Amino acid sequence: MFRDLLLLTSLFSFTLAQSGADPYAPVYTTCPSSLKIRKASDGLSDEESSWREQRAKQIIPNLEDYLKLANITNFNVSNYINKLKSDDVPIVGLSISGGGTQSGLGGLGVWQAFDARSAIARAARTGGLTQLFSYITGLSGGGAVTVSLLAVNNFTTTDGVKKASNFSLDYSFGPDGNQTAFFTTIFENMGAKDESGFPVSVADTFGQFWGTWLPEDKVYSNYSDIASKKTAFTLGDAPMPIVCFAEVIPGKSPEIGKLMYPGFNESERFNLTAYEVTPFEFGSWVGGRIQAFIQTKFLGTSMSEGRPQNKSECVQGFDKLTLMQGTTANAFTAWFIDSFYGIPVFAKRWLEKRQKVNPDINDIPIPKDQYDNPLVQLTNMTAEYFDLTFNESLWATYPNPFEDYNEDMKGVSELLLVDGSLTLESNPLRPLIIPDRKLDLIIVYEASSDAPNSWVNGTNLINTALTASQGNIPFPKIPDVNTIVAQNLSFQPTFFGCNASSSTPLLLWLPNAPWTGYTNYSYAQTQFTTNQVDIALENAFQVATYGNGSVDENWPACLACAAIKVL
Repeated sequence: MFRDLLLLTSLFSFTLAQSGADPYAPVYTTCPSSLKIRKASDGLSDEESSWREQRAKQIIPNLEDYLKLANITNFNVSNYINKLKSDDVPIVGLSISGGGTQSGLGGLGVWQAFDARSAIARAARTGGLTQLFSYITGLSGGGAVTVSLLAVNNFTTTDGVKKASNFSLDYSFGPDGNQTAFFTTIFENMGAKDESGFPVSVADTFGQFWGTWLPEDKVYSNYSDIASKKTAFTLGDAPMPIVCFAEVIPGKSPEIGKLMYPGFNESERFNLTAYEVTPFEFGSWVGGRIQAFIQTKFLGTSMSEGRPQNKSECVQGFDKLTLMQGTTANAFTAWFIDSFYGIPVFAKRWLEKRQKVNPDINDIPIPKDQYDNPLVQLTNMTAEYFDLTFNESLWATYPNPFEDYNEDMKGVSELLLVDGSLTLESNPLRPLIIPDRKLDLIIVYEASSDAPNSWVNGTNLINTALTASQGNIPFPKIPDVNTIVAQNLSFQPTFFGCNASSSTPLLLWLPNAPWTGYTNYSYAQTQFTTNQVDIALENAFQVATYGNGSVDENWPACLACAAIKVL
């Protein structure tokens, strides 16, 4: 991943903060009088509700074009459209799983497979479903690559993303391929943020790596900028992008060798806080220790009991897109638990080997044979330059907007955020199954590693079903892993919830499987040849189109029926 970070460390002799404008550092501004924490129980925010109305207006003509292309037998498209009201349009969401960059590339392949702007999608009669998406969610690779790159490129085509993002560039070396200069810029940026009084961590370091694949003028953009005037999202021409995170809680989260992880107690899954960030809001809906939101553009503001602590010191610019990418992909604790102790934290196993290692040591003990581990080196560099312990540098550290908002948040000044996959739910489904959003169809592209050789077996879906059950949230019934594997469901598109109640969303699972290529790339891969990218896109296209219609010629019509729930 990184050639020699120890050498880089010896070369650094820069001043961390630079004079003048620092594009990465947040800034202070006067607080609007309306700024306060919003209760999740109030339902959708006014901004999201208004945006959904705008999106619905665009969906109706898109839906007509899509249904005509899909050509459902004995279905009168004109009659259906004429009777359709804007508040009756199908609400469709796309979920892109964690699983490293392989999942992110596959997600772009699914986007293309359903995109009316794609000639191959139109030829497959699946083009147009992308134009119906109201939501697209991602975490880890799915959030850092698919969702972020689509959003920052104004929801262009997959070919457009390929042109804007040179995946052949090693993202740990920067756009110019000069790793020393790249790291100098990264640490100068973090130094400016640190000197402005904001916490920094390896999520800032790692997050800026993803800037290598961003358009040059978007490297320092904010996540809330996606909601700027005249973007495709704001105009209702594109779905709402949502990126998901989990958290660790000192003194409460379980740990292995002082490495905390969110915790996997099956009976308490719903109690793990699931954070989401949209262009409008950051927060959590149900479960966990907070059910509230703050406006994304004011993330980083010191709040107390739901109001700014200082009305003249609201923060803007904390919500850097690269920080959101670095946060959702922040699986360092999982990588270290695996590397140090041989215990996988992702959904391959349920941590049957849970253990305490050196519990009397305050900081994280690093095995001697791991000092050359580039991820250890990266974390150590971050810790050294900002006078942090190894432990302190591991977490995406956010000023807690919910401090003193409820009993669980009394005196909690910071949130420590990590990759949402670490709750053993690699599919970012929590935002999509919230009843307030009333989704009709959820398409789940999964390229996690819950089966041998980095394939999938349904474990993550089962985990989400369990979480939903504990929170009394409608969710389709999912068979056990043995059934999924025995019936070959992990190799083909599968619908779940066809006979469920009307309040339960229909779910289409698209598991990553070797249809036309072996796309089980390593999560540590930092660059991809053009051929590797094309293989990933083509394989995802084959998964989404069911072998480009070669398995079942009725697949395009079946998919369209699912979109409008005519089953």
